[in-house]
Amino acid sequence: IPYVFCVLRWRLSAPNFMRARNLLLLVDGFFMTGEMAPLFVRWSLPHWAALGIVALAAGGLLWGCRRLRMESRLLVGKILGGVFLLTFLMETFGRIVREHWEPWQDRLPLHFCSLMALVCFIALWFRTPWACAVAYFGVLTASVQGLITPMLHDGFPSAAFFAFFVGHGLLLISALYLPAVLQWRARPWDDMRALGLCDAYLVLIIPVNIWLDTNYGFTRYAPAGTVLEYFGSAPWYLLTLQIPALVLLRLLYLTVRVRKK
Repeated sequence: IPYVFCVLRWRLSAPNFMRARNLLLLVDGFFMTGEMAPLFVRWSLPHWAALGIVALAAGGLLWGCRRLRMESRLLVGKILGGVFLLTFLMETFGRIVREHWEPWQDRLPLHFCSLMALVCFIALWFRTPWACAVAYFGVLTASVQGLITPMLHDGFPSAAFFAFFVGHGLLLISALYLPAVLQWRARPWDDMRALGLCDAYLVLIIPVNIWLDTNYGFTRYAPAGTVLEYFGSAPWYLLTLQIPALVLLRLLYLTVRVRKK
C-alpha cells in the first residue's frame, strides 16, 4: 500500500476507484462467484481439503519459524500482521464494490472475525498484552468455529471460498504463532479479560443489528448447522454459551500461563 501511494504516486479519485472496482469484479468473475459458482457443502471433499491445507500450513510455518532467531521471528510476525491489515482493507473494499449480491448493511466490517483480524495485526506488530490475549483466546474459542462450520455460500473454486479459508486460516496461525514462536505468555486472568472484551463486542453490536436489521456476531439468530443451535434460542444462547466458554478459556490459559520455577 505505501508503495502504491508513495512510489507509484497513485491518488484516490473517482476514475481510479472505478478502475480498482472493475479489476476486482474481473478477478471475482474469473474465480466464479455468484450464480456461476457451485454451492458450498460442509464436510465435502473441498472442505476437508481446505482444513488439511490450513493444518499443514500452520504446522509447517510454526515449525520453521521456531528454528529462527528471535529477531527473525519478530520480523515474520510483523509481516504476518501486515498481511492481516492488507487483507482486511482488501476485503472491506471488495465487499463495498460488490454491491450486486448483498445489501450495504451486510457489507460493513463488523463481523467478529473481521475485528479479530485487526486485533491480530496489533498483537503481531506491537505485541500489546491485551491484543495478544484477545487474539489467542478469541480466535481459538470463537473464530476457529468458522473453519469447522463455515458460513459460506459459494464453494470451490470461487474467490469467496479461497478468501474465507485463507482469512480464517491466517487467524488460526496467528493465534498459535504468539505463544509457540514469539513465546508470549498469558498473565493471570487474561482469559477472563478476553471474555469480557468479547462480551462487550456482543453488547455493543446488538443495537447495531437492531438498527440495521443485520446479524453481526450472530446475536439475532443462529446460522443453520452451527454449534449455536445446541444452546437455545437467540439471544439467550449468548448467555448459556458463557459456561462452556469459561471452561474452554481456562483450559487454554493453562497451556500458556507463566509457569512458576
